[in-house]
Order: sequence, then structure tokens, then C-alpha cells
Amino acid sequence: MNPAPRLVRLPATGNTYCEFAQSHLRSPAPKGNPTWIQPQHLAFILLSMVATTPDRAYPRNQDLHARRRLLWATAGIIAYAVSVLLSQLPSLTEWLYGETLGPWIAWLLSRATGWIPLALGELVVLALILRQLVGGTFAVIDVLRSQRQWTNALAGGTLRLGQDVGVLVTLFYVLWGFNYSRAELDQRLGWSTPISIEAVELTDLANQLVTAANESYREIHGTDDAGEPTQLPANRAPVEDAITAGWLRARRQLDLPALTVSYGRAKTPLLTPWYELVGVAGFYFPFTGEANLRAGIPAVDQPKMLAHEEAHQRGVAREDEANFWGYLSAVHAPNAYARYSAFVFAQQQLMAALARVDRNQWLAFAEQRLPGVQRDIDESREYWRRFRGRGTRIGTRVNDAFLRTNRVAGGIHSYSRSALLLISYARAHDGQLVPAGGTSAGGNEPLSQPVGLDRGR
Repeated sequence: MNPAPRLVRLPATGNTYCEFAQSHLRSPAPKGNPTWIQPQHLAFILLSMVATTPDRAYPRNQDLHARRRLLWATAGIIAYAVSVLLSQLPSLTEWLYGETLGPWIAWLLSRATGWIPLALGELVVLALILRQLVGGTFAVIDVLRSQRQWTNALAGGTLRLGQDVGVLVTLFYVLWGFNYSRAELDQRLGWSTPISIEAVELTDLANQLVTAANESYREIHGTDDAGEPTQLPANRAPVEDAITAGWLRARRQLDLPALTVSYGRAKTPLLTPWYELVGVAGFYFPFTGEANLRAGIPAVDQPKMLAHEEAHQRGVAREDEANFWGYLSAVHAPNAYARYSAFVFAQQQLMAALARVDRNQWLAFAEQRLPGVQRDIDESREYWRRFRGRGTRIGTRVNDAFLRTNRVAGGIHSYSRSALLLISYARAHDGQLVPAGGTSAGGNEPLSQPVGLDRGR
């Protein structure tokens, strides 16, 4: 065992340095250069110098805890590298994480935090930001008072930030982020991505969805025009329970496994004005297993967006797939509000594609909407238009960078790719996007399910 290096004081400066760094790291020097130090030892010597704690001159210098902090930073790099490696092994990722470990982790976190009414994700983020701000503020004050060396403060702050980022990145991938390494849904289902789409195909699908949305509106209101925008019931729980039932039905239909368990309920963040500013409607927070949807979203959009975030909660990482599963979960839900929201969402996606190839047909379908449906769509457009601005552009760029970092082709533009998944689904189901039996196909089966893993048919 090597003895611990002794600390010695340099008389000229009053600093204490590790004798190991001062003498033992020095190799036999070339002639004429008695203080030459090997380059591979330079980083250690610099850290030793920064980490010193002069007793009198700088009493607020702090231990850097460099080894521990660098280990966490390195762990984050390794976690990201593992996610890249797993993306090259999609079958292994699906077996090891996507269908086994990942869903159970998300469920346990969701149940552990779901009983708390507050969105804990917000508190976690605020605590992390506060930790960095408080530490940085005190460091600046100590430097300005000449009680701490600026090099010690800078190194300490950098290492602390690197440690926190490393911890977050590691936990992100272990708790949920490895879902980005799974094969894309169309590949897992054996669907071919539509290369060319005929106008007649888009016309037929758009017609199905316009008709289904009209029927769902009548089912909710009992009339073609309620005279005001649609409103959800004050208690959102039945809608959420119905979406959960719809998720299980959709998974069975596509012969895919699903946990037959109840997740924690979606939450409404307190900082809704902030999310409005940056253009965030909802998000899944993997560190607490919480699906979040901000307040004030029009009723015509809420159920489908709720289903989108709950798809993330159940291990769907890519945004186009979350849109697709949000649609399927909602249209298979035994709830008219959920189905109505899904039909309106899908018709807007496919009619946008139709408008590029046959504008006259697009106008004809727009005129076929019930007055009440058109009012809901107009209200939705006006609501989202109010929040367009610099903040939303910044939020979009951040989201785009995040998606591209996780190898999502197209970044933010991947959201619209769900239209291709809808078309692929229809092609695999005799050209039908509306469940057999019409808009009430959700039925009224019990929402409770035995706990376990439903592996499909």
C-alpha cells in the first residue's frame, strides 16, 4: 500500500501542495530543465493546485470532490454511448428493455408519485436550477470578497454542473430513454412506409374521419350545433380511464404486449404560463413517471393530447408514434369525448396532406363538418395562435435539438410523420381508420384489468 502523500507549504506563496504533485510526479528532467514535468501528469497537478486550501489567504476555498464528480459525468457519457449501441441491436433492446424492464420501471414510478396531486417534475427541475444558482451566487460573493480563489470557484462550479448533468443523463436513459433505441413501430409491425399516396386514398380516409367526428359530436351533444365550444366534464378521470382501456384494446389489435396495470393519473403543472410561453402543451417527466398536460387546452384537443403523453408514459419515445398511439387509444376508448378528439386530430392531419394534392376536395370536406365541429376546430386554432412568438420558437428549437440528439429523424418535424403511420395502419386494416362498428365501437367493457403483462393474441 502506498503511503498517503504529505502536504507541504511553499514559503513564497503560503499555499499548500501535495508533495506527490510537487516532487514524485516529476520525472528525471532533461539537462538544463530541472523542473520539467511529464505532460500526462499536468492535469493532476493543475487539479492539485486548484484544490488547495490556503489556511489564511483563501479560507473559503473548497474541496472539489473531483473524482466523484468526474465519475458521474463519465457515467452520463457511458449511458448515452450505451443507448447508441442498443440502437444497433433493436431486437435485444426490445427484449431486454422495451417489453420488460422499461414498462415496469415507468409503472412503479408512476404509482409511487401518482397519489401526490402536485406535478413533482416541476419541483425537481426547480430544485436543480436553484442548486446551481445558489452555489454559483455564493461562489461569486466569496471571490469578490477575496475569500476564495477564482480558479477554485470556477473548477468547483464546473465539476458540480458536470456531475449533475451526468446524474440526470444516466437516470434519464435507465428510467426511460433507452426507448429511443427500440426499432421504429412500422418496422416492428412489418409495415412498409408509404412512399407514394394517391389522392383517392387520402380522400377516402379523410371522408371516414370527417363522418366519424360528426357522429361523435352528435353523440356528445345530441345536436349538430351546441352553440358553444365543447367542454369536458369537470371530472377528467372517466376520460383518462377510458383512454387506458383504449390503449389495451389497441395493443391487442396489433398483437403487441402491454402491462394490464393502472398508471398514476396525468397531472396539471402549476407553471402553465411558462409552458404557454415556450409552446409546451404537455410532457412526460421520466424521473418521476408523470404525464403532464397544461391547463386551458381546448376540450377538442385535450383527450388526444392526454393519450399522447400517456403513450410516452407507457414507453413510446418517438413523437410520431406517440401521436399514432394517442389516436388509437382514444378511438378505442369507451368514451365519446376521447373518440371525438381523436377523429378531429386525425382528420386535420390527413386533410392537410389532401389540401396539397386536391384543394377542391379539401374544401368540400371542410364544408361537410357540422357547425359545432367547425366551431371547436376554430376555437382550437385561435387558442394555439395566441401563443406563437419568440418563446415558442426557442422551445421548438430546444425540443428539436433534444429529438435529434436521441436520433429521431427529422427532429421536430417527426410529429407530422404520424400521418404516414395512420395510412400504414389503414392499409393493414382494409383501408379503415375508424374501428369496426362505427364511433361507438369502444363498447362498455369493464375498465379494471388484472395486473400483469398482456402479450397480445
